[in-house]
Order: sequence, then structure tokens, then C-alpha cells
Amino acid sequence: MKKIVNTFLIIIFLFIIAGCIIPTFLPKNIEFETSRQFNNPVSEVFLEFNNLENYGSWAPLISTDSLNTNINYMFPYKGMGSSFTWVNKKNNEIGKGEYKILKSKINTYIQSQIIFDHIGVIYLQDIHFKYENNNTQVKLHLKSENFSYFNRILAYFYLNHLKDDWEEGLNKLSSKLSKNNLNTHVGVGDTEFADFPGLQLLSIKNETTTDPDEIFNAAHKSLKEISKYLIDSLRYIPTDIKNPVLYYSKFDTLNHSAIFYSGYPIKLDVLPKNNTMSLISIPGGKAIYTPIEGSFNSILKFRYSLDKYSKENGIQIKPQYWEQYIDFPISSHDVIKGNAYYLITE
Repeated sequence: MKKIVNTFLIIIFLFIIAGCIIPTFLPKNIEFETSRQFNNPVSEVFLEFNNLENYGSWAPLISTDSLNTNINYMFPYKGMGSSFTWVNKKNNEIGKGEYKILKSKINTYIQSQIIFDHIGVIYLQDIHFKYENNNTQVKLHLKSENFSYFNRILAYFYLNHLKDDWEEGLNKLSSKLSKNNLNTHVGVGDTEFADFPGLQLLSIKNETTTDPDEIFNAAHKSLKEISKYLIDSLRYIPTDIKNPVLYYSKFDTLNHSAIFYSGYPIKLDVLPKNNTMSLISIPGGKAIYTPIEGSFNSILKFRYSLDKYSKENGIQIKPQYWEQYIDFPISSHDVIKGNAYYLITE
């Protein structure tokens, strides 16, 4: 019996010695890279990483056992500063931790931090996006901070598990994107990114104050004149005249003056009726947008929400702002729906 006890103690002692020595031969930090190509526009792929509510549906680890993983999203839910925490009390491999976006450059780059509380490891993750030949290439580089000495063994063996989780997560994302099963709904007041294709408008220039009623009356008169020309002279069918646009070249709140073009998207071969009407182009490019809904007197707040979002997230916006409506109301008190846009500098 004494011999068995001694043997058992020797084994324990050897394990303790091994546990003290082995970390010496393991790296102080670990890193790996992976990449994946998607047959989708870069804006669609980027949104799956930048919007954390999208990310949480396929992300490594937390989507493995979604039934028992509790996720708590922190405002603003997307872009720089957004984060979420997760907890899974039944699966020690998932455990608990925090994911946070540190930097976000539209359709180009995301840097994030991942904290695994259950193993005491912090990772810095760099994700690069590149769009060419109608495909989006995503390259991911993940590197840990230095481990504590006795935490190296656990972290080292956890690395292979993390690699497998990332491959599984990217497989889920590939399936989601290929089936076009995207979270495309954007709520009123939310801000998202878009690849704007560009528009040509048959428009009339208006110069008014910034008073909403004055803007409405000028726009209503202009759009009525343009639609009459399209129907009576160019034989447009009324149902084909859709999505009126107000494109602002100036909106000076200090001096209370505004210059904007009100018009309808048209084909390239349409000619203006006279010198009052003109063809203008809204160039294509990267944009931020927000859905708008409310009376004409209240939709200015959506312009300010885009301004605020761009400042908070370090997005450089161009002085090109416009609103595109589903239809233009008869009265300034009627509900109007559509989207408000700003072109951005990449």
C-alpha cells in the first residue's frame, strides 16, 4: 500500500514539475491567419462583420451552442466602439468573454479585441476586405497578448480549437451569403453603409430658407411641373414615375438658406423642357444612409442623425446629401417614407 502511495505521489510530483517546465518551451503569444473568398459585394460581407447582431449569428464559438449562449449587445451595436459579451455556463470551451470593435473603416478594415475570460487570454484581431473581379477577399490575422507563465499550456492547446471554430464560422457565413439570407432590414433611425449606383435626375433648382414648409412648397411645385412634363410631353406612364429626390447642394443653418434640386430619376435620353429644368447627376460611390419616416416637417432630424453617426465613427462625409422618397406627399403634414444619404470619402 505504501508503495502505491509513493508511486502516486511521484506521478503527481512529475506532473507539477512538467507544468512548471513546459511553459518555458511554449511561445509567449500565439497568432494565426486565415482567409476566405465570397461571391458577394464587399458592402454585404463587411456588414456581416461590422454589425455585431449579424456577426453574432455565425461568429466562432458563440454560434456553436447558440441555445445555451447568452449574448448581451452594447450600443451602438455596429462600427467602432460596439461590443457584446457572451456567457455559456454549460460549455466550458465557450465560457464567457467580450468582443469589441476598436477600429472600423468602411468596406476596408476592422480591428477588434476578443477577451476570453475563462482562459485569461486577450486577442487582437485584424480583418482586411478587398473587392476585385466581383469577389470579396477577407483576410483575418489574430494575435494574442503575452500570456502569464502558467497560462501558456492552456492557451497553446486552445489555439487549434480556435482555428477550427473560425473555419466553422466562415463556413456558416459562406452558406448565409450564398443563400442571400442577409439581415437587410434597416430600421428607421438606424444607419448603414451602401454601394450607391448613382442617379441622373431631371430636376428644378430651388433656393429657399431652411424652413421645412418653404422647402416642401418649393419641392412640391417643382415635382408637379416635372411629372406633368414627363406624362404630357414624354408619354411616361404615371406609375413609372417613382422615387422623387431632393438633392441639397447647400443647407446653411446659420444663415437659414438652402439650395436644392428636386427631381425624378430618368433615362439618359430625356431632354429638359426649358432652362428651368436641368439634368444633374448624383455620383455613385460609398454612402451611409438611414430610412426616414414622418411628416416633412420632422425629417430634418434624419440628416442630423447621419451627421452625428459620421462624427462618432470617424467617417469622412462629402458635402453631398439627398433624400429619396417612395412618394411625395400632398401635404407637409402627411407621412413620407424613403431614405436619406450622404456620400462618404473612403
